[in-house]
Amino acid sequence: MNEVVTPGLCTVCGTCVAACPYNALILREESFKRLELYELEVTRDIYKSIEHLCEKCGFCYYNCPEIMFNLEKAEKEEFGTVAKDELGHFLKAYMAQATDKKILKNAQCGGVATALLKYTLENKLVNATVAVTSTEHPAWKPKPMVITDPKNLLKVQKTKYTPAATVIGVSSALYEWVRFRIAVVATPCQVRGMWTTKISPKGYSKIFNSIKLIIGLFCYGTYPYNDLFIKFLAKKHGINPSSVNKIDLDTEKIRVYVDNELELEAHRRQLRKHLRKSCRHCRDFTNRLADVSLGGVGSPEKWTTVLIRTERGRKIFEYAVKERYIKAKPLSDGGLRKIRELARLKLSEGISD
Repeated sequence: MNEVVTPGLCTVCGTCVAACPYNALILREESFKRLELYELEVTRDIYKSIEHLCEKCGFCYYNCPEIMFNLEKAEKEEFGTVAKDELGHFLKAYMAQATDKKILKNAQCGGVATALLKYTLENKLVNATVAVTSTEHPAWKPKPMVITDPKNLLKVQKTKYTPAATVIGVSSALYEWVRFRIAVVATPCQVRGMWTTKISPKGYSKIFNSIKLIIGLFCYGTYPYNDLFIKFLAKKHGINPSSVNKIDLDTEKIRVYVDNELELEAHRRQLRKHLRKSCRHCRDFTNRLADVSLGGVGSPEKWTTVLIRTERGRKIFEYAVKERYIKAKPLSDGGLRKIRELARLKLSEGISD
């Protein structure tokens, strides 16, 4: 509370909930039930509802990435050295696109994350995937989803831009679905939570050890659900969240689509006051600890930028290309330069206007 929640540094990654052996932490669930609450707001009645369950074991504290995460230690563990490049360690850079027309039609960019999940499931490299879907009521409220059938992958497409406790989804796949080979799609803060379970001196390592592929998303900040969808879209611009079928948010513009038509285009600075405080302090744009990092920056429209970081990620990606789940081309020098500029900016200054 004193070091993370009260200062507004919690990213809602869900690692504390996933690591709790007493199933005492329910803050995220309460925010689903009561939309007047922010994801991290702790009220007296919420505290009273969990107080009797807590045994003060410290697992939530020692598995919190805002307290125990160490980038240098994690990079040495994964790559052997600490990266000097602002992009982190990477082997190759591509622009890529899913070959499945259904995936591509419903994709945020090129559908590569969904295509990789489909490849790993259909070829039994994993037996579950975890990504973020959204609720129908309220519309676009994000929640982690466990998928074991590739037919359900379309449900987790499109970026939500509000935080979801993805690490809870990994815990659900592990303990409720009894799956031990998991692929996960996550933002940098969520990946840091997974890594903390491995490198913390009191880490709940079963979480990390169950993950066989981390697909990391580029991230330039997220917003509380109420601020983005209720205050900004519904109240300020008269757009019903349930009518929205896609949101594009880059470093300059927010574009909102209704019935596949552009309904709103505004400068990102209009959202500045709503940016989550934890995002203002984040320095990782390209998801440095993923196996494969994906984003829209640096590639043409309908294509995904891909940074291959680990040998595990390289093998899976190259086999997915070979098996025609994905088509790929080398990323241009200009595209890589644009990513590097944004990564350098976020590394040095965090998210600015």
